[in-house]
Amino acid sequence: MADEDQISADLGREKAALSDLELAMPGFPTLVFRTAFPEQLDWFDNEEEVTEFAESALFTEFRRLWLGYEPAERDKLEISIYGARIIPERVALPADYGRLFASKWGPDNFGVDGNQFDFGEVLTGETTSGFDWRVRISVWRRGDALLIIRARTNADELERLRPQLAAFIGSLEFTEPADDPIMAGLVRHSITLPSGATFDYGLPPHWKVFTDADAGGRPIAAAVYLDRADQGGNSAIGIFGITVPEGAKAADAPLRDIASGTSDLLLENLLPEVKTTRRPMQEDNISGFRPDTPGMLFLDRLDAPEHRPMGAAGFFLALPTDVVGYSAITAYPTDQEAMGLLMHANFIQRLVVDDLRRQFGASE
Repeated sequence: MADEDQISADLGREKAALSDLELAMPGFPTLVFRTAFPEQLDWFDNEEEVTEFAESALFTEFRRLWLGYEPAERDKLEISIYGARIIPERVALPADYGRLFASKWGPDNFGVDGNQFDFGEVLTGETTSGFDWRVRISVWRRGDALLIIRARTNADELERLRPQLAAFIGSLEFTEPADDPIMAGLVRHSITLPSGATFDYGLPPHWKVFTDADAGGRPIAAAVYLDRADQGGNSAIGIFGITVPEGAKAADAPLRDIASGTSDLLLENLLPEVKTTRRPMQEDNISGFRPDTPGMLFLDRLDAPEHRPMGAAGFFLALPTDVVGYSAITAYPTDQEAMGLLMHANFIQRLVVDDLRRQFGASE
């Protein structure tokens, strides 16, 4: 993976004067846009159905609509513009859509930028076939519609073309407003923590309560939700509040043990017959929280005989009197279907993290 400075440069965005050109987006009226188009490219109506991501079960419609290139030097820069319609109950972060597309349009990872709900980018490519090339994948979500721009160039041209691509992506403006019923439709929930404080958070309506227990004087509060739109029952999230014992320091809270223990608790309730082995995969901080409220994200793989691999994620924040956070389980991304399940679970976890940040942290 490239270093952070290189990622920032290759996925940079700049404002520039808008071109007069405006491309029609048949079937996707909210995706019509204006931007600073690269002047050397000719644009061709090139409608073509995209089927290579069908197994992810995320899309009801996916079409390439436009293809832009310079006929005499097509290998230097080629830009494809796509429109896609998503299943709202499987919504994901735009950067995760980019990762999915990179699995087929890359697959090397040269960087990811953006964990927003409406925009994200991935820089991918390939270095092993003798043709060293790069692909910048940019994704915007507007309600249940995705605008996807795929800019492909050979690696030798990337530095020269970087300013044009930065202006092309950075200047993009949609010509029509668009509602976001997915975000507007979140259902608000609340859990009372052992200290008596409350944590308020929003989830999509198809995430239904499995069990819900405020602390009520006990040292732990928990609320567990299942993804009822997933008939396979692969995904669940638990919101937990755990008391900090009297005399203990929140900074000394065993966050790794808490993350593992709460995901074990989920599994015991949801899959009592399944015995798993845990393989820690990643630990990381999440930005936007105060230095005096330490928190950590833990990502694990769970394997069990005769059961598909599962992923476990947990993020917990140590407050002065409570440890609060979530533990989630879903499919581990061994194929496109599992990747689609994981992508939606990531979206749910990001909702919870944002609510934790708003209530207990500092804004980004």
